[in-house]
Amino acid sequence: MAHKILSSQNIMDLLDGEESELDFSYDEDEFPNDELDELLQEFNSNYTLDTEIDNSNVNNINNVPTDNNILPMITSKKNIKWIQQPFNPPNIELDDLDIIDPVIFLRNPIDYFMHYFNDDFFETLAFNTNLYAIQKNLTNFKATNQQEIRVLIAIHLIMGCLKFPRVRMYWEENFKVPSVFNSMSRDRFFQLRQNLHIINNLDIPNNNHDKFVKIRPLYDLIKKKCNELPKERNICIDEQMVPFKGKLSVKQYMRGKPCPWGVKIFVLASENGMIYDFILYQGSSTELIQDNLNLFGLGASVVLHLVHTVKKNSHFLFFDNFFSTYNLFEQLYNLGIYAAGTIRPNRFAKPPLLFDKQMAKLGRGATFEIRSDVNNLFSIGLVKWYNNKAVTLGSNFITSGTIDTVQRYDKKKKEYITVERPEIVKLYNSSMGGVDKSDQLISFYRTFIKSKKWTLRLITHAFDLVASNSWLQYKKDATELCLPKKNILDLLHFRLQLADELIRSTRKIVTAKKSKVGRPTRLTYSSPNFDTASTSFSHLPSPSPTSSSYSLNLTKSRTDSPIASDAVRYDRIDHMPQLDSLKNATKCKNPTCSRNNRTHFFCKKCNVHLCLTRDRNCFEEYHTKV
Repeated sequence: MAHKILSSQNIMDLLDGEESELDFSYDEDEFPNDELDELLQEFNSNYTLDTEIDNSNVNNINNVPTDNNILPMITSKKNIKWIQQPFNPPNIELDDLDIIDPVIFLRNPIDYFMHYFNDDFFETLAFNTNLYAIQKNLTNFKATNQQEIRVLIAIHLIMGCLKFPRVRMYWEENFKVPSVFNSMSRDRFFQLRQNLHIINNLDIPNNNHDKFVKIRPLYDLIKKKCNELPKERNICIDEQMVPFKGKLSVKQYMRGKPCPWGVKIFVLASENGMIYDFILYQGSSTELIQDNLNLFGLGASVVLHLVHTVKKNSHFLFFDNFFSTYNLFEQLYNLGIYAAGTIRPNRFAKPPLLFDKQMAKLGRGATFEIRSDVNNLFSIGLVKWYNNKAVTLGSNFITSGTIDTVQRYDKKKKEYITVERPEIVKLYNSSMGGVDKSDQLISFYRTFIKSKKWTLRLITHAFDLVASNSWLQYKKDATELCLPKKNILDLLHFRLQLADELIRSTRKIVTAKKSKVGRPTRLTYSSPNFDTASTSFSHLPSPSPTSSSYSLNLTKSRTDSPIASDAVRYDRIDHMPQLDSLKNATKCKNPTCSRNNRTHFFCKKCNVHLCLTRDRNCFEEYHTKV
């Protein structure tokens, strides 16, 4: 059957309706004019946007999957409706947090630190370091082991605390640090650091898209241990920068940060700075779910990825305007997570908020609040609060809430004034700074390193992060045990004691010996479970055939070291008795020795004098834990 081609005139006649087969005629008396007027009045009273709500796109919160990898339908921007009414917070009954075992005793710094690692990791690290040296055909490199790797990490922790302007100064005669100088030679330190490797480079696949593949096992191990930590009620998500200005394709610049150039890490942390999870940002190849990126964007996808270990209906989550979107608050509510944060209004379908000039006329402490309306199934509240300038916040569980007052300084009056503050601002200020606190703790004693290798920078940052987390755990346990504040180690002394335990709990025998004229003092070093027949250290001399663990130490100083930490004192490794060459005996340093006994015996590892007689054995008692 041939198709009839319509002319332009025929088309116009059809559009006019005169030749249409449909009957459009009606009786004016039959048209419901009164009902139409009522509908128009109801529409105009609630009208705020140019579109109506399509309820087919609204989530049914009673039938939403709890797995954030299974995404329900989300409300499109054109279907978001705002009304100028106070936000109605949902009825929140939070579940109890995970029950943790009570703290019975305070552990040593090395115990907190080693929670994030294991001996297998350090063995692998030593193996790959040796393998890399072989691949580079370094003939003068002597194989290392896990004990020496731990000493290398300890030296870096000490350098972060002391911050000498040059690394070589730690071995110079006028400035040398005994804990560094006596543990490893300068050349060996640089040799190990230059060849330090986490993985075998030959195992990297040709189609690799992971920019951080060389340090991925280290961060995956730390991340796994961080995920196991019990989470506090209030948690936050923010960005962290690892300072680095070298050549790296994923290097970022963030204006306003203390270290604007470096590697960006998205972090989930508690309000006191404890890190629970993180993501290394590397552009398009970042470990994010592609469906989340397509539906929510980068910032919201990061949040949804980091909350996969967060227990439902147990936590309050806070983040800034980089992450906030309407659909993110919506999805978090569906997942049973109550969230709040600063927002960018253009991501919320142009909410009818007051302008900044209007808020300024109302004065400091002025608050303007609106909420979304989606058939009473789900609602988001927005609050614009004016202090020195206007700030806008959004939440799916709280807005103005209980108003309190705070003291703020007025530059014009040059005095403090009382300003009203919404509850959401109070919660945000107290809970959002967790990642910044972690940054601050790391920056206090960040490992000092000058290198063009980005791998070294990220490796040292990982150990700084673990040291910071370990100290927060230690401090929390000490507070729970009600220890006096003076007996709790601060971060500086915690790191130094941790470094000392890493060195002294693995070192077997370190004996200072006088060498020929014109030569500096050299050290002998050996460690347990280390085959010196097959592997040796070229930078250290071989032990003298006549030397013995009980031999006379002619260079022994009169001054004893402070009492060692429990991790070193009770480890039962290489505590060798030795006789000094002093004319007068030294007082026994065993705290329970009340007879003021004097002795020539001392512990070679702990460097303290102890009784060792027929009547009393303080040496054994000192090294035995009751």
